[in-house]
Amino acid sequence: MYKKELSLIKHQLINEYAGYEDKKSLIDYFPEHESFKNSNEFYFYMTAYLNKFQDPHLKLHEINGLYPNIRVQYFNDKLYVIDSVNHSLPVGTIIEQLDEHTIDQVLSEDYDLLKSSNPERMEWADVLKKYNNVVVQSNKISILQKDRPNFFEESYQIKDRKNYLYIQFSDFLDHNKISHLIKQHEKNILNANQIIIDVRGNRGGSDLAFLELLPYLTNNVVTIKNEYPYYHRFTKDYCDERLKTLSEIINQIADSQEIQKYKEFSTLFEDNYNKGLVNINKNTQPDTIKGIHNSLPDVKVLCDFECCSSGDSFVETINQFDNIEIIGRPTKGMNDYSNIMVININDQYILSVPHSKDGRVDVGKSMAKTGITVDYYVPWTPKELDEDVILNVALTRL
Repeated sequence: MYKKELSLIKHQLINEYAGYEDKKSLIDYFPEHESFKNSNEFYFYMTAYLNKFQDPHLKLHEINGLYPNIRVQYFNDKLYVIDSVNHSLPVGTIIEQLDEHTIDQVLSEDYDLLKSSNPERMEWADVLKKYNNVVVQSNKISILQKDRPNFFEESYQIKDRKNYLYIQFSDFLDHNKISHLIKQHEKNILNANQIIIDVRGNRGGSDLAFLELLPYLTNNVVTIKNEYPYYHRFTKDYCDERLKTLSEIINQIADSQEIQKYKEFSTLFEDNYNKGLVNINKNTQPDTIKGIHNSLPDVKVLCDFECCSSGDSFVETINQFDNIEIIGRPTKGMNDYSNIMVININDQYILSVPHSKDGRVDVGKSMAKTGITVDYYVPWTPKELDEDVILNVALTRL
């Protein structure tokens, strides 16, 4: 069973994936002759296999699968519920077992699903999905549901608080909405002496969505280093999909300057149509950001392990500003390979396949295991179940 699905995944890894040359040793041992009894067995086996690529953007998703209705964090030999839509498992609940398996057994048996040995960087969603139930005080409680819980609701806000301006971006998906919000609060940003930018849990989107904010955060000229190659694997399918998507975005944007940015991006795919792996970063000159703020504000950026993709990019870019301090925990680190295409597999699964590669991978500077580092590290402890520890730390450092 699942021979067609395996064949399609292998085709994508060989003919579309930007990391093919880097991950060839894994792809050469692709499990094309494996046989699976059911969809669960196929999903968890292939997920564990793809996790070995250490590429968070390369992922198999079930279209009609079940989803855990809790989020958890492992700390000092205990598994805590940190977010929940399950009334039987409020935040702060300590989980004793997953089905009949102790937490120690799970840590040993499901290492490939957890992705990391660092408790703060373990990813528990697929492990919870695999076991279906948790045990709390000897009671077995089901944790799966049909609808995907929204643990990261969209929130774009710029608000004056007592002594600082608070800016929050839950993602960088809606370029228009973010641009409008920045323009609406332009005076507030330019006059703020203390700013906190919260990108904890940021789900990514487009880097273009945050570039407009950067000049508002300084009165200096900031040099952004751009010294490594950056590759796209320009296959026919990838170029066709990107050109179609960019055309749709351009038709929705009113701002002429923003339209021009997307048109320039479209030209990239037109000029390199079906050319394979191409380095698009041939300009070794650094980029510059010309600050427009009225003074030099004190800016704190809050991030954590759930900050990913374009969230990673934002934190990495902002870290080059002298007046900005990054507080919290390192980001997820998803951008070694990015710019994904999604492939439908028999209406049962979706495979996310990255088509770009950061050249830093070639010189041993991968971000997948470490994320983007912070200036002031705040370890996770159960204290975060009751108070906003990272925000409180930032306030003391303003």
